[in-house]
Amino acid sequence: MMKNSFITIAFFAMAASATVASTTARASEVFTTLDADKDGAISLSESKALPSLMAHFKDLDTDANGSLSAEEFANFKSE
Repeated sequence: MMKNSFITIAFFAMAASATVASTTARASEVFTTLDADKDGAISLSESKALPSLMAHFKDLDTDANGSLSAEEFANFKSE
């Protein structure tokens, strides 16, 4: 019985890990696509391509430098 419980827990842990990896990969792809000038950041102008991002731009730009780094963009939750 204990072995089956361990296998079940391991399965769910792997499934959750795969989901996080998939979500992270998609976020990275979106970031790369939005970074039209390929400078490693998303400007306010570039964020206009995704209106929900533009609406939250100032809140996400935690260092107030006028652009979103990959780390700042990772905090964006699409509506």
